[in-house]
Amino acid sequence: MKRVFSLALAALLLAGCTVAPSGSSTSSSTVTTETSTAQEVESTSPTLAPAQPLEPLRIGDERQYYMTDMLSGGLIRCWAADLKEHQSHVLCDVEGCSHDTLDCPAVFARGDMDRVFVLDEDTLVYFGNNAFPETSDSPVVFVDRQCQNPRTVATIQDATFSALGYDNSTSPYTDGTYLYCLGYHGGYGGQTALFRIDPNTGETVELLENVDVPIDLLLGAVGSKFVLIQFEQEPPPDNSEEFTSTAPQRIVHWLFDPATGTLQQLASYDTPRGVLDSYTAEILDGTYYQIDWAAGTASTLDPETGEAHLFAENIPAEYREENHWVDDKVEDWLVFSYPMVMINVKTGEVRQRPALPDNYWNGGAHQPSIHLNLGDTLLVDCRYEPYTRTDIGPDGTPTTVDTSRGYLGLISAEDFLNGVPNYTEVGEYTT
Repeated sequence: MKRVFSLALAALLLAGCTVAPSGSSTSSSTVTTETSTAQEVESTSPTLAPAQPLEPLRIGDERQYYMTDMLSGGLIRCWAADLKEHQSHVLCDVEGCSHDTLDCPAVFARGDMDRVFVLDEDTLVYFGNNAFPETSDSPVVFVDRQCQNPRTVATIQDATFSALGYDNSTSPYTDGTYLYCLGYHGGYGGQTALFRIDPNTGETVELLENVDVPIDLLLGAVGSKFVLIQFEQEPPPDNSEEFTSTAPQRIVHWLFDPATGTLQQLASYDTPRGVLDSYTAEILDGTYYQIDWAAGTASTLDPETGEAHLFAENIPAEYREENHWVDDKVEDWLVFSYPMVMINVKTGEVRQRPALPDNYWNGGAHQPSIHLNLGDTLLVDCRYEPYTRTDIGPDGTPTTVDTSRGYLGLISAEDFLNGVPNYTEVGEYTT
């Protein structure tokens, strides 16, 4: 479950590769895979030694899963679900602390910290967001596993970040030496930027600064290179009546080497503008997957050669005429929410995804979402219960809100894939 408005914005943009607006119809797309270096760009920084594989930073590991919730006054409070002790708690051990003011070490001003990421066994990292409040600096801060003892390791000028950490396309990355984070220059809607951060020296470099191709989003990383997304835009004709939402649009995926600053066109496909559910591209566990729903085929794409390797075909028609949203790769299965289907990446088997008991929140039924994939074990939202919350309005008047409280649970990958709700609860879920 991802109940955050900024995520909805990111998901809508990423829909150019994965998701269709509700009610849209399926349409054929033309997919072209290219290996030529269509454009090469020199980096503004010295050429680096070959990097280690890029890995996305997660908001949890086998020890803890990190969450935040909003407080009055524009404050954010940091929580952790302890996956060993099976309980959730505010990240503060100060005796008698109310955990609702800036005097609490787990409470931050909105914009100072949105969420934390696990860097290693001892260290978390968070990125300041200058959108709240509007400033020119975005600090990069290391803290310990209790989100305390902050140390600013770098400051990024004129950087705004949006919905960090909800999936591979919004996560910061590391190659073991540098941190990387996609953001914007000049606020939301400004120029897309990919920042490389050296936490040892504090140096930050904007890697896309001299790249002529207008990059829109990040799809993920394969090996030591990023896959970037470009939505080719055509201006409407002089006669605006001839311009419709179904006008063709080309979506291009570029392979970007952060060590050399070069771009290589990896793949592209055409789709009617506004009809985005005929093709899925997703990077999971460092592998580029592509599903052509119109053709009923699924393949992996070799980033070095651009060659597609078919692993599934003849996907049944009942799975091909809906919106498409991939949740994750669980064991050998690509698991989709829309439609409820699973595709085995080794055998090509396609089958209905067994449903777990629905969760009911925000007025509707929802399947449990994967919040953390630990391989053999998954962390999901396992149940919700209604409760009444009391909020204090700007004038100090209390108001009651009927809502629901969620809980997280661990479930084995096998039980998840077979629809068996054998959960081990680990505490309350906050967003």
